[in-house]
Parts: sequence; C-alpha cells; structure tokens
Amino acid sequence: MEKLIYILEGGGAPLAERRARLAEAAVPAARGVGASQLALLVPDLSDEILERAPGRIQGAFERVAAVFECWLPSLDDRGAIEEALRTADGDSDLWGYLVTESTVQPCPHSPGEGERVPGVTQFAINDKPADVSLEDFYRAWQEEHSPRTFALHPLRESYIRHAIARRLTAEAPDYLAIVYERFPSMEVFTDDARYAGDRAAIREVFRNLPKFWEPSTAIVGALSEYRFA
Repeated sequence: MEKLIYILEGGGAPLAERRARLAEAAVPAARGVGASQLALLVPDLSDEILERAPGRIQGAFERVAAVFECWLPSLDDRGAIEEALRTADGDSDLWGYLVTESTVQPCPHSPGEGERVPGVTQFAINDKPADVSLEDFYRAWQEEHSPRTFALHPLRESYIRHAIARRLTAEAPDYLAIVYERFPSMEVFTDDARYAGDRAAIREVFRNLPKFWEPSTAIVGALSEYRFA
C-alpha cells in the first residue's frame, strides 16, 4: 500500500461548496481504484485563528484550498483520483506527493463515514535549508525534534509525520515533509499557555529548527478533517 497526499492550491469556491464538491467527486473516484483510509481536510478555521492567535498561521497558507489523502494498492492507478480532484475544483493547482507515514502519536478518534474529526488539525509542509544535508535533515527532524514535541505540546492528541518520497504532479513544489498535529479544541490550539509546554521545551525546539526547517517556503495552518472509511 502507498499513501498519497494531494494539496489543492488556490481554489476560489466557497468553503462549504468546495468541501461537498470534492467529497462527492474524489471519494468515489478513489474507492473505484481500490483506495482506503480516505480523508479530506479543509481550511475553514482560518478567520477565527487569525483573530485569536494569528501566529499559528505561517507562510502562504491562504493558498491551501483543501488536502485530500488516501492509501492506494498501487500509485499507478492514481489517475482517476487526480482527474476527480482537478475537475471538482478546477481553479486549483494540484500538488501531489507520495509519502511514507510515521504514526508518532496515534489519533484517539474514530469518526463515522464523512464525519469531522474532533478538534483542530495543524498542518505543516516544509523543506530543508539549503546548507543542511539530507542525512542531517532527517536526523534533526525525526530523531531530535519529534521526541521533543511531546514536551512542547503536552495537550496534543496526535502527531502524524510524513516524509515525502517523490512528487506526483508537475506543479507540485519540492518539499520534504508534511505533518499533521491534532489538538483537542480551538481553545487549546489558540491559547499559548495550553498550546505549548514550558519554556525549556520551547527553547530546545527553536534551537533545533534551523537544522530541518526552511522558513521562507514553509506553510503552516489549521484544518478541519473529515474521514471516509
């Protein structure tokens, strides 16, 4: 099985209409080629976050129209999924990535078909700094940073780490990492005292950031996640 993540970039349709249209098109198309564990994530929380904690949004997050992911027996069969996504949201570019998934902290929720996962899913996509080798990037991200995030975010509910293996669409920019971190509520996510742990944990994480994080191209924001069996 192979995991695919697609980011629709630049869509102009209203959010509610966009989510319904993408679900109606992409979910049956993906199932038709044997995909499973489908999810659709939409940026419907941005206005509230910008009002309450604008620092949680970084980079060009306003260009993220939606994220769709699934597991597929063979990526050779992905054409129908990409066509459905492009047709359903024709104003968007489609960034497609083949990824490996590391479940560092599993999600405790199992919503029903098409239902929203409780809480807030923080989304981040980033590349490495030019002067950092791939070996040092993975060491800093996976071996040093990931364990520290438990102290950084003591109230976080889950942490899913994706290493990008290759781009699947021509317009997809070069990135190396996609991360989902789920927080139990908007109140926790936007309250600095509950979002982050003690100052020592924060200092440790920020000291390590230059080893694996390229701020000029990184994109960070929050999404609502809907799952389909």
